[in-house]
Amino acid sequence: MIRINLLPIRAEKKRESLRQQALVAAGAVALLGAGILGVHVTLGSDINDLQQRIGERKAEISRLQKVIGEVSVYKKKKRDLEEKIAVISGLEARQRGPSQILREIAQLTPEKMWLESLKDNGGSLSLEGVAIDNQTIAQFMTKLEASPWFEAVRLEVTRQVTRGSANLKAFSIKANVVYAKAG
Repeated sequence: MIRINLLPIRAEKKRESLRQQALVAAGAVALLGAGILGVHVTLGSDINDLQQRIGERKAEISRLQKVIGEVSVYKKKKRDLEEKIAVISGLEARQRGPSQILREIAQLTPEKMWLESLKDNGGSLSLEGVAIDNQTIAQFMTKLEASPWFEAVRLEVTRQVTRGSANLKAFSIKANVVYAKAG
């Protein structure tokens, strides 16, 4: 009988099958490695881009902080200048104010009244004088109250005095002067 030895063929098929499986496994590992490498390179590129953008933003922030510092310096200078302008305007108003206040008092003083003393102490005006009667004093006070130059007009004292042969009323009036109207 003839004997056929089939064992080496099976062993050869087994080796061939193992070789193919090893090639497939190596190919799969190579594909997996290539995929991991691609993801790694992509993420590294994204990280570098983001770090570059962060650096640009930080540079922009520091530049803007310098601009903000300059703006705050200019705002402080502007505020200082506005305060100085307000002080100068107030001084100019007070400089022009007394002559205009005197003119206003001269226009408001009734014919039968004489002012003997006028004192301005920082916007607080004190008037002293004599009049023919109480109605003349009241008329004068009403005119002062209606004037935009004066506020808080009040009669401090009134008393009877004799000048020569005439009986007159001496008075003292206090009022606050509004210098803002001088502009």
